[in-house]
Amino acid sequence: MRKLLGTTLGVAVLALLAVGLVPVAASAGVSRATAATTVVVTVGDTTGLAGPMTMTVAPDAAPAGKVTFKVTNNGTILHEMVVLKLKAGTTYDQLKVDAKTNRVSEATTVGEVGNVPKGKTKSVTLKLKKGNYVLVCNIAKHYGLGMRAAFTVN
Repeated sequence: MRKLLGTTLGVAVLALLAVGLVPVAASAGVSRATAATTVVVTVGDTTGLAGPMTMTVAPDAAPAGKVTFKVTNNGTILHEMVVLKLKAGTTYDQLKVDAKTNRVSEATTVGEVGNVPKGKTKSVTLKLKKGNYVLVCNIAKHYGLGMRAAFTVN
């Protein structure tokens, strides 16, 4: 009877651990890893380089730490999403576009999701510090056609 009770108790504890009702990590003095905040980024265009382009971001802010950017291309051509840390006093729509390359500088890049074909989704998880960022598609002419969005890390 004692062996049956011990086995039953052991199975019950394992079941509670499996569903998360017993915080074993906290009781053992180990902190649980913080889950990443997911940010949905939708990039698009309707006529390629012949018209305006869009980049929507939801949410447009996240706490410092791990952030997963899930980028979906609803456009007609190839796009990307580059995360740039903004320098103090600069806003997301004031970046200088190089006249030769029709792109903005990537000197403050903290990560990117490159080459997202039309109709596809790609993701990247980055560890971001507090501050102001801009998300851009930095393929030639895309930034100038509207593919940029502000992003804040608190």
